Order: sequence, then structure tokens, then C-alpha cells
Amino acid sequence: MRNESEQPGWYALRTKARHEKVASEYLRNRGLEVFLPSYKSRRLWSDRIKVVDLPLFDGYFFCRLGADEELIARSAPGVLYILSQGGHPAVVPQNEIEAVRLVMAQGLAASPARYLKEGVRVRMRDSAFDGLEGRLERVKSRCRLVLSIHLLQRSVAFEVSPEMIEVMN
Repeated sequence: MRNESEQPGWYALRTKARHEKVASEYLRNRGLEVFLPSYKSRRLWSDRIKVVDLPLFDGYFFCRLGADEELIARSAPGVLYILSQGGHPAVVPQNEIEAVRLVMAQGLAASPARYLKEGVRVRMRDSAFDGLEGRLERVKSRCRLVLSIHLLQRSVAFEVSPEMIEVMN
């Protein structure tokens, strides 16, 4: 655990299947800061096509927690556990949370992407995303930038113009 004087950090909470919204709302109603990024998906029902909001990271959401708030998070309905490393809750780096927030705030068509450890690292330039780093993935004639939350081993992808990126060493 952390000591009481440390700043609250972002943690990834694992939920039961399809409980991300319930758990995040429960914690939000208790005054905690939560981040549940979502994307729109077209689903075929028996009689129509419906657009639904789905969590960007299936089975996960993020919560900013102080040391005295971890028990509240663990006891939220639908929360299975807080992701840990070495037996202690693992902090999700602030820059990874902010990168996903920036993409969501810009209204880009984001979608889940498979997590890959290998790939060309790139940096965005000359745009609202100047300095944002990720892995470049080509799809047909388009470029997709993939941002990763390493602790979850999950990623989010969005389309970029090739002129907006530079390859990192």
C-alpha cells in the first residue's frame, strides 16, 4: 500500500462481464473520479440495427484512488479486483490515461485494438495531438495509431494522416 501523503493515482478495476457502467457509476456517486472510455458499435438485432455504447476496454474501467479509498473500490458492485503487480495495486501511468482522454475528447472514431508488444513507435506532430506517442499500424491505405494501456494489455486505435506522424528511434 501507499502512505497517506501520496497523491491519488489511477487504477484499473476489473469487473464482471458487462458491469463496467454499474460499477463506475456506483463509485462516481460516492465522490470518486472514474474514467470509463466508450465507443459506438453497430449491433444487429433480430429486427433492426442498433448503435450502442460499449466500453473501450472490455471488463475494465479506471478510478483515481487515494490509499483510504481502495476498500470502497474493491467493494463496489461488479468489481472483481484492482489490477496488481507484485501483490500491490498497480498505478496506471497518468500519461496513458491522458492520451486516451485526449482521443475521446477530440471525438475521433476510436475502437478496441489488439495489444501488440512489437511495432514501430511513432510520435504525433503538428496537430492537437503534438507529442502523443503510440504504435503505428497500417490498415490498407490508411494509418492507424494505437495507444496502449500496458497494465491491461489492451489498446485503442484511431486513424491518422501519415503526414501527422514521425517515427521514433
